[in-house]
This record gives sequence, structure tokens and C-alpha cells, in this order.
Amino acid sequence: MKKQELIDTEIENLTLDLIKHGTTFDLDYLEMVYDDELVFVQMTRDKKIVRFGKKDNMDFFRNLKYSGSEPLNDYSEFHYADNDGKKGFVILTRKMKKGGEEDEFLFNIYWEKKNGNWKIIRESVLQK
Repeated sequence: MKKQELIDTEIENLTLDLIKHGTTFDLDYLEMVYDDELVFVQMTRDKKIVRFGKKDNMDFFRNLKYSGSEPLNDYSEFHYADNDGKKGFVILTRKMKKGGEEDEFLFNIYWEKKNGNWKIIRESVLQK
């Protein structure tokens, strides 16, 4: 299969919107798109697992916004995205600065349509 055949455009566009709003700390958008039961799991390079909920994730973005941080890098490379009309899934690579150096992260994002609106119900990230 060609790479483009592996990318559902609706989920890709939803994720691009997430990146646009997330990298500029748009708290209203993030509050709307993250499900109240969000599970965010990160595995660091040293294989430490960190688990967050929606409040923790929103606090992360809130701290960036109110500390005057520069917008985050909006680089994204999509590897896979699917959509069955009710649930969507995407795998992508992102580049972001963490601790002064730019690192690559592999994201898996799980979308679910609730009351006609797409919500992120689960997100996992692996620091490369």
C-alpha cells in the first residue's frame, strides 16, 4: 500500500487541528477536544511510564501558556490514520523541544465520536 492509502483524511485533519491549537496553547479548544476521561500515557527514553488525566494534561498546556512559552514546533509526519465513523486512530511523529533540545516523539491518538463531536479518549507518546 502507498503511504497516502494508509491515511484517513478526516482523522488526519482532526489531528492537524489538534496540533495547530495545541502548539499555540488554545485552552478552549483543548478543553473541548479532550474527553473528560482522557488517558494520556508517556514512556520516556529510560522507559519510565507516566500517566496523566485530562486535568494534568490541561495543566501542562496552561502552564506553558501563562509562563509565556513560545509556541511549540508544529512538525508532524503521519504514518497511519483510520476511521470507522465512530472511532479513529492515528500514528504520527512529532518534533518538540523538551529541556532545550528538540526531540522526536511517536504519538498514538485514539479518537471517538461522542454526541456528534470527535473527542480524544486516549493518547500515548514514546520519546524516540
